[in-house]
Amino acid sequence: MTNKFYLYPDPGKLPDKPEPKPGSKIKLKVSGFPPYKDIKFSIRNTKHRHYERFANLRSTAIINMKGRKWYDGPIEINLKVHAPDLEENKDHIDYTGGVMDTLDGSHGPSFTYLPIVYQDDCQVSIGRYTFIKSSKIFYTLEIVFLKT
Repeated sequence: MTNKFYLYPDPGKLPDKPEPKPGSKIKLKVSGFPPYKDIKFSIRNTKHRHYERFANLRSTAIINMKGRKWYDGPIEINLKVHAPDLEENKDHIDYTGGVMDTLDGSHGPSFTYLPIVYQDDCQVSIGRYTFIKSSKIFYTLEIVFLKT
């Protein structure tokens, strides 16, 4: 009989390959709106009404990192949101902050998450945000691992 141990929420995967090379990039495409920065109740908390946005971006990033360790150098992020309109009371700062928070490591009273793309969002030194009017709601994210 095999014992299985599961953690909830899933803290992420320990990397088994070296970090990305400087100058390389990954591109992600995720359905729906991006996670947003919520200063009243962390979207990282499984009880947040939009927790699935956080979880969807993390799982997409984990797949695209292909087992590589998070990057220790500077990062560039380019976020493009496609939708008929933005959500009420949300803007590019809310979405960019939520995306940046999702890709690093974090912890709180009820969760611990390993870094996925970078150790801390202060590594993001360049960022671009674009809104594209579209009948479908999704976003793309290009992450560039900058040279130091």
